[in-house]
Amino acid sequence: MYKLFVFSICVFHVYAVLDANEGPLSLDPKMNRPEDKKFIPTKEWQVVAEGQAIPPGLHVRIDMQTGKKEAKLLEEGNDGGNSNSALISTETSVDDSIEEVKPELDYSEIKEALKKIKNDAKETSEGNVGKGFRTYDQIKEEMMELEQSIKTEYEIVKELVAKYLSTKDDLERQLILSDLEFYVHQYDNAQDFVKMGGFSEVVLPALNSTKKDLRSSAAFLLGSACQSNPKAQIAAMERGILPHLIRLISFDPNPDVRNRALYAISSIIRHFPLAQKEFINHGGMTAFADIFLTGSADSLKLQLKIVTLLGDIILEKEMAAQRLKDFTRSELSESANEAEKAMLAEKLRQYEAAGIEKVLVEQNFCRLLPRLLTSIGNVDDKQTRREDLSFIQGRPLREEHDVVEKVVQAMLILARSCRTDFQSVRNQIQTLGERYQELKNVEQAQMSSRTSDADKDSIDLYYSKIHDMCQQLWTQLQKDEL
Repeated sequence: MYKLFVFSICVFHVYAVLDANEGPLSLDPKMNRPEDKKFIPTKEWQVVAEGQAIPPGLHVRIDMQTGKKEAKLLEEGNDGGNSNSALISTETSVDDSIEEVKPELDYSEIKEALKKIKNDAKETSEGNVGKGFRTYDQIKEEMMELEQSIKTEYEIVKELVAKYLSTKDDLERQLILSDLEFYVHQYDNAQDFVKMGGFSEVVLPALNSTKKDLRSSAAFLLGSACQSNPKAQIAAMERGILPHLIRLISFDPNPDVRNRALYAISSIIRHFPLAQKEFINHGGMTAFADIFLTGSADSLKLQLKIVTLLGDIILEKEMAAQRLKDFTRSELSESANEAEKAMLAEKLRQYEAAGIEKVLVEQNFCRLLPRLLTSIGNVDDKQTRREDLSFIQGRPLREEHDVVEKVVQAMLILARSCRTDFQSVRNQIQTLGERYQELKNVEQAQMSSRTSDADKDSIDLYYSKIHDMCQQLWTQLQKDEL
């Protein structure tokens, strides 16, 4: 009984004991957790329990090895602490008071603070816009500078013409003519060049220059400007350029100038019967015939180009006549067809007025063409056959075959007008047909050995085409004799 009384007194005493700092003890485990105890900082390092709150303004360190956190009041000077521990130390400059003072702000103060934040953000934004972006006036000025730096082709051509007229240096003029030749390939640029006086002030003086490079470049420029450009062709004829080109092709000692002069003539008179008549009236066909009387290698190349040009001109007339017949046979119901028919009839009338076939006969071209065939060697040995067969295997073609192709093709076109004179070379045409028959057989055999259509299309059948033309010409000459 006495022991029970003493135990009760002790328990009551425990409940009655009050801690001056911590308050009464509780038997409830939740009320006695370390993190719930208030941390009382001192000038000595104290361990901070896990999750325990500490007041602000303390010197805190953490042992990186053990993870233990310690804190104490700030002191003047530095505390070295334990040199054997890896520490993270944080310091803040606050007073030594333990309790945190939380100032209270009323509504007006909060509103004023928000206004200040907005004004600061606006000033910062405006400052960045001024630095990162350009104003409208700046952009407008830069765009104007950009437009000034970009030149149209019209402006470039105009500038080149002005530069050519202002300079006296022949080398610089030659370079300008080359630049102009590049631009006049474009249809509109060629017409602009004509409107700027390019033919009268640039081309014509250069064609009459004493410098062969200027003459050559000017003829090349003229040919490029007039090629498939009717307005430029008309301008060249109206400015009287054809007589100058005929003079160059007849008398200029430089082969390059003569070849480019022929190129310019071809560009002017193709599909333009009025220019063809003008060319004939100024002795152009006579100049062509004189070239066939020379036997140099350079003249042979020029002769083949002339043969091709004359053959194309005759084909132009025949195609125009055939197209007019097609219109006449068909029923015309649209005004557009009527207009096209009238245009074809007028063009055919102009071809007839030019009379190029008649002039060819008068200038003895019917005799001059066969002379090109007789100039080809009649050698038919093993060496020439090996060279001919090598072409089928992708090796270079002998020049003689190019001559035969162009001459026979032109003779086929002129056969109706020159049937009497061509009879003299009928046997030679037959011999050529037999030689090309062998080459045609090789090509056909190679074609048969190919399996895919793509491989078959890759074979040119060049010799087969020449053989067929020779056979067609021989057949036509045979009929004429009978």
